[in-house]
Amino acid sequence: MAYQALYRVWRPQNFQQVVGQKIVTQTLKNSITTDQISHAYLFAGPRGTGKTSCAKIFAKAINCLDSQDGEPCNHCENCVAINENRLTDIIEIDAASNNGVDEIRDIRDKVKYPPTQAKYKVYIIDEVHMLSTGAFNALLKTLEEPPAHVVFILATTEIQKVPATIISRTQRFNFRRISADDIAEQLIHILTEKNISYDDQAIAVISRAADGGMRDALSILDQVLSFGNDHVSLENALEVTGDADDQSLAHYLSAIFNQNVTEALQTINTLFADGCSANRLIEGIIELLRDLLLQKNDAQLLTQMSYRQLDADLITAATQIQSAQLYQMIDLINEIQLQLKNSAHSELFLEVMTVKLANAAKTAAPVSEGAAANQAEVEKLQTQVAELKQQ
Repeated sequence: MAYQALYRVWRPQNFQQVVGQKIVTQTLKNSITTDQISHAYLFAGPRGTGKTSCAKIFAKAINCLDSQDGEPCNHCENCVAINENRLTDIIEIDAASNNGVDEIRDIRDKVKYPPTQAKYKVYIIDEVHMLSTGAFNALLKTLEEPPAHVVFILATTEIQKVPATIISRTQRFNFRRISADDIAEQLIHILTEKNISYDDQAIAVISRAADGGMRDALSILDQVLSFGNDHVSLENALEVTGDADDQSLAHYLSAIFNQNVTEALQTINTLFADGCSANRLIEGIIELLRDLLLQKNDAQLLTQMSYRQLDADLITAATQIQSAQLYQMIDLINEIQLQLKNSAHSELFLEVMTVKLANAAKTAAPVSEGAAANQAEVEKLQTQVAELKQQ
């Protein structure tokens, strides 16, 4: 049997299995149980968040012969046919490659015919924003006068490119980025089912690198598993994602705080030599600075918002750094990140960033000094106002 990617094997088959989109799935289930099926839906959101999966589940549920609480049974004749891509009444169209007027006119000509087996004929149009202007106009005509037996489900990652006239004729559902915690929980569930061991930190790295997309997380996990089928290690996860390990990042920032530019530059060069991505490296540094800010203001909040345990040496080195300096460092890094987008010299920019960060650690005014200066200025102004009143 041919190998199937994890995101295909673990594609959700009912609404309960959809990760991180509870509001969307509950609303769709309610519309099914109350028999309030709209003629057109628009699923908008980032890639890998479950738009196409929910569209297929919804198509199953409204055509299921034994639906319970808005969920498809996955056992009846219609559900099995849809799962096996045999039901001709469910039509999937990729708008990226079928974006012309002729393709949409073909749909308009066929919608008038009733479904052959199912209750509803469902058209799932993926990446609908790729349709041409003429195609959108042709689709608009169909959405204005839809037959009762037809349901359109439009999916897009770029809602701003969909004409307002189309959006206003659909029920819009916004799919949000999936939280790292929800992604991690699903990855752990999959690995447990497959009886594969894992490092907790490896799961955290994969979940963070997925950037809110379950499909991306499963693709990364697939690559990590290719290094060794019996264990998901932190080392392999870092290798695949291009992330830097927490120990190296902590060592880098400790050198910055101690104004040891040479050691910080050596750490950066070593990370580059190990294959770390410049963007992932910058994101890791920003996240670590964020964690230090949380630790300075509310250590309990840090445990709730971060997966990592701060290095003891880093915490010690950071005691001499005020929050204002950390804010300044984050601003500097953001500037470098913007410049990196238009440059092929990522290593050079990070070396410059390192020098600037060390200077920020040395020259930024501590908060207490700034506050004292402000207070002195206020008192001076108050004195001047009092003198003017006496005159």
